Amino acid sequence: MNVKERVLLIAETKGISKTEFFKDVQLSYANFKGGQKNTALSSDAMVAILSKHPDISPAWLLMGEGTMMRKDERNVVSAPPAETAPSTAEGLGIYRQLVNALEQTVKAQEKTIQSLEGQVSLLQRK
Repeated sequence: MNVKERVLLIAETKGISKTEFFKDVQLSYANFKGGQKNTALSSDAMVAILSKHPDISPAWLLMGEGTMMRKDERNVVSAPPAETAPSTAEGLGIYRQLVNALEQTVKAQEKTIQSLEGQVSLLQRK
């Protein structure tokens, strides 16, 4: 399951219509249908989703690790709007998790690119 499929699962699990969900997080539902479902999701979009739904585990959303909902509700912090920097240690923790997850995604994509470049090179030799 990719990150966009997990986003769709949030709306479904919470019983929110997809149209309403995407309007609330200021994203276009069209980016989550068809072939667009397999494209990357921006970090701004992830922050918007986690800001509006602080009960969602960032690790689950970004990497599919753990459970969808945070286990300890006392640690849930409502993230500030994307335009402002977080002022609390908890808020910074959310952003650090996001950055770490995105860095892991980039590393995995770099490995995939290298592998594909190798395959293209082999095919060009034939």
